[in-house]
Amino acid sequence: MEPLSPFLFAAATQRDRRRLARLKQEGQIRPIGPRLYTSLREEEVPAAARGAWATIVSGLFPGALISHRTALEYVPSPEGIVFLTGNTNRRLSYPGLTIEFIRGPGPLADDPAFLALRASSVPRALLENLRAEPRTSTPRTVSIDDIERRLEQLLLGGGEEQLNRVRDRAREVAEELGWHAPFAQLEGAIGALLGTRPLDRVMSAPAKARAAGDPFDTSCLDRLTLLFGELRTRDLPSTPDPFASAQHVRNKAFFESYFSNYIEGTTFEIEEAAEIIFDKKIPAQRPRDAHDIVGTFRLASDPDEMRRVPSSSDELLDLLRSRHRTMLEQRPEVKPGRFKERQNRAGGTFFVHPQYVVGTLRHGYELHADLEPGFSRAVFVMFLVSDVHPFEDGNGRIARIMMNAEMTAASASSMIIPTVYREDYLLALRALTRQHRPTPVVDALARAAAFSRLDFSSYPRILAELRRRNWFEEPDEATILTLDPAP
Repeated sequence: MEPLSPFLFAAATQRDRRRLARLKQEGQIRPIGPRLYTSLREEEVPAAARGAWATIVSGLFPGALISHRTALEYVPSPEGIVFLTGNTNRRLSYPGLTIEFIRGPGPLADDPAFLALRASSVPRALLENLRAEPRTSTPRTVSIDDIERRLEQLLLGGGEEQLNRVRDRAREVAEELGWHAPFAQLEGAIGALLGTRPLDRVMSAPAKARAAGDPFDTSCLDRLTLLFGELRTRDLPSTPDPFASAQHVRNKAFFESYFSNYIEGTTFEIEEAAEIIFDKKIPAQRPRDAHDIVGTFRLASDPDEMRRVPSSSDELLDLLRSRHRTMLEQRPEVKPGRFKERQNRAGGTFFVHPQYVVGTLRHGYELHADLEPGFSRAVFVMFLVSDVHPFEDGNGRIARIMMNAEMTAASASSMIIPTVYREDYLLALRALTRQHRPTPVVDALARAAAFSRLDFSSYPRILAELRRRNWFEEPDEATILTLDPAP
């Protein structure tokens, strides 16, 4: 039995036709629609056809023009339809895949090649998707919100020059094909995004924000909205702090600063860190790392500073900048107190673009303000800062400072993420960032709020207790984590 491709096409030569006839007679292939055969089992065909849509369309209709929503998305529509432009209207159906031809003009000179096909250029595809279409149950166009999002992405990636090039080419296409109405709509939207047309020429909230000069990251806001919903509907812990002595505050701030820096890779032995903070011994070989711990401690140990929480979006921005400046004032290379100028990333995760930082923080604050003070706001502001990543460096530490300020302002016990709990915490963040699951981060911090509620007033005693509880162990070294609540 010869190895076969998942999909085979009607043969053009006598030899190939005989081969297909033989394979069909042997039961190795079967027809699934006009001019198309498969070697797959029946239940495998629909998903495979969708995945191989480009190969199938290229094999069936070489030279055809991919158009409308398919030319923007390069995947079948939610209904499994691929849209092409041809000289007649017709539809061909296969398991899991429909190919729909729409009568219209053929390829233009700049419509790019794609496999054996052509595809509408971006300017042409935008016009196609803005044209009024007959009322159908399978829309061939994307939504206005989607078009405006794509225009905003063009502006973000290539600047005004890129968007102007799209508009100029779209004008030429519109003149050539007589598509004047969709071009007028496109020109108005582009003008609004560039600030040369009224705001009412765009409809979506992100495009209006961009046109108003305050753009935000919609993906980040989606994640924040999920977290907001989780926090509004969960039965959340109340962890009042019964310990209020100056020594308790000072020692707990020390351990908070030590572990918060350890998470980010600024690692010292606990005895070295104690000398840096309490004895003011800055090691000559690692002054910058030492100052990172000192800067974090300066914030965490200041009761007045840790009771400051934002009452407006402007105050949120000011607090972030001032705390970042305090924490990293000895690190001028990371621009303390200034929002980032380049997009940052962690592995395959790209954080919010610099142009979206202020707008996303402002929109995030609006959700934050509608939550109950204490744990809810603490979790939310921590994730807001972590997900936006507004600074070049120090984002995780600032996120946890903002979190614990919310807890302190509500007379709740601040949270510490010990070394042994690092992976639980980071995995919970990734569950929301990458998988849109908010429950793990709320669960992880609820647990942290419980096990951080200890009496830190005696340094020798709490150090021994934290060692007993495995707080200093690496996650892969401590198979059993002792996280007893406070007695």
